[in-house]
Amino acid sequence: MRYEIRIAGQLDEATAAAFTGLRVTVKGPVTVLTGDLDQAALHGLLERIRSLGLDLIDARRVRGAPGTATE
Repeated sequence: MRYEIRIAGQLDEATAAAFTGLRVTVKGPVTVLTGDLDQAALHGLLERIRSLGLDLIDARRVRGAPGTATE
């Protein structure tokens, strides 16, 4: 499944490197992580976001190519 995770703020390079394998896009004041994840990987990603002290805005399953979020 493809997921799109929105995080408040813009990630610096070091923090963005923690999300290898995901597409990292900055959209104004929000960083969007997009990638194909199974349930275990999704839970691991959410835990990584929490452990880095990042502010999770939204996590949702999407269809289509990265950047074409439709539910």
